[in-house]
Amino acid sequence: MLSNPASVSMVFTMSTRHDLSINSENDGHLIDIAPSPTIGRNAVNQSGGGGEVHTEWLRELTPASRSTAVLNELIGRTPMLWYLGGRAATILRPRSRRADVKALHTVRAVAIGPYHRGDGGLAFDDEAKLPFLRYLQDRCGLDVEQYVAALGATRGGFRDEFADDADPVAADWLRDEEKFVKMLLLDSSFVLVFSIMFSKTGGGEERAAAASVTREHFILYTAVSQYADEIILDLLVLENQIPFAVVKLLAASCRGLRLRSVEELVLGCFDGVCPRRARGKVRQTTDAKFHHILHLFHWSRVPENKYRVLSTPLKLLEAKEESEWLIPCARELQRAAVWFRKAKLDARERHGGDLDMQFWSTAASPVAVMTIPSFHILAYTTALLHNMVAFEKHFHWANGVCVTTHVVRMEGLIRCPQDAALLRRRWALGSVKYTDEEVVDFFRGIVAEASGVRMPQEYGEMLGAVARHRRRRSSRWYGDFILHFFPSPWVSVSFAVVAALIIVPAMLQTVYTILGYHK
Repeated sequence: MLSNPASVSMVFTMSTRHDLSINSENDGHLIDIAPSPTIGRNAVNQSGGGGEVHTEWLRELTPASRSTAVLNELIGRTPMLWYLGGRAATILRPRSRRADVKALHTVRAVAIGPYHRGDGGLAFDDEAKLPFLRYLQDRCGLDVEQYVAALGATRGGFRDEFADDADPVAADWLRDEEKFVKMLLLDSSFVLVFSIMFSKTGGGEERAAAASVTREHFILYTAVSQYADEIILDLLVLENQIPFAVVKLLAASCRGLRLRSVEELVLGCFDGVCPRRARGKVRQTTDAKFHHILHLFHWSRVPENKYRVLSTPLKLLEAKEESEWLIPCARELQRAAVWFRKAKLDARERHGGDLDMQFWSTAASPVAVMTIPSFHILAYTTALLHNMVAFEKHFHWANGVCVTTHVVRMEGLIRCPQDAALLRRRWALGSVKYTDEEVVDFFRGIVAEASGVRMPQEYGEMLGAVARHRRRRSSRWYGDFILHFFPSPWVSVSFAVVAALIIVPAMLQTVYTILGYHK
């Protein structure tokens, strides 16, 4: 510490291109930076080594522009800082998925967006989409020139929604402004007309004029209806999208089309698709801005304000044993007196829809209950879940990881065919046409897509509750007792019948004896 700062002057000579002098006078500190006589060179080595060290490389390290570029790069690869940087593209083709699971992201009937524009064998190419545009002109009062002008004015923002791709066909459609606007025009027309024709909700009398049967309407409806199932799945492929704002802009440009909600109209096309809508999101949409149709579908299927908070740091997750972060399989939970129950439609545990689980355990009872919604594995379920998990993998900080969490929990519960058979008997697996071995492979394949995604707080809370319940001796004893003496419900029924055959006659005999004694 300086005892007399007013009379002391300190001078630090730096071995760079400047001299830094720190003077202390009149209780104020002045910092002076003066050019050094040894610009670009170091002074003689203080340790006596001799020679000079060139320092021109400092010029490459100190510019503010380079530091800013590095900070922007850090923001780009740090999901928690998404609000600081420019928003990344929301429509992308994950290259990691294209080699191993190509069939899961291949479109079947129609290409929406640039990434499948070069695919052959599609039922609705650009030429086949022209009647849909004409339909909106004739039946819905679309002003094409006004709509194209609006697209052109905002094409830059729409272009930012697409990630760059190595495919030359996709790159050409994204780079050429005329092709890009044409693509948005044709694809949005197809999506809107398809929604008008096949939506089960959100239309009603507002679109009665557009839905009136004419020769053109009959031809389009008949042509599209034979591919309706394939088109619905194509609209849920992560890379087969256009910005949802384009569809809303098109609907607003149709003077004869009045809709309460474009989101509700589009969602009505997927009412028959499992998983079903979460409770509280039936017949209503919010003011949220959806990036594309898959984003809208994902929002409608996950519970509100759940599976969003990521609480487990990655370094702590890696430090733990892998088994501690996996939910025990169904048979292990059964040995710990955990009863599996199918979630009921109107019960509070169904608040999360088809993708939510609940676990209850109380200190007063050795038995715990895990409610599992009936999970339907259909022909399209694999491709649909792969796209939803891929969407969450890239945008989980903004949209949560509900689907990923459900798949990880189901994969933990079903690790062998016996686990699948147990949950099948408990009605936790519905409409399953696969064998028990195929069910195990089904969840393992989807979990592979979710590798690297951190689990939310709800997942850790359930793991903790399950672990505490399994540590209770009373639960383990009770579970082993039930499995040993009552391994099947039929054993319980047989025991009850035998008990009835023994006890009831004895009780009747006792009653008759007592009555005879009184007489």
